[in-house]
Amino acid sequence: MLWHCVRECGAKGSKRYPTPQDAERYARAFDREDLADLGRRAPLGLLPLRLLRAWRLRRRKRAGGESPPREGL
Repeated sequence: MLWHCVRECGAKGSKRYPTPQDAERYARAFDREDLADLGRRAPLGLLPLRLLRAWRLRRRKRAGGESPPREGL
């Protein structure tokens, strides 16, 4: 399998797999975007920040304010 970065950062490489099916399976796994799991795989160290954010959003909703727009997606 040959690969290169689609963002043109210059990263590229190759790797041999026992069968073409194995190479395709790994290529599919690397090619997908994990947007469905976004936030569920956050490191445990970020838990306090996630709890603080949830608390702030909840407090804003109770006060009648709107939640801030999501950035980065």
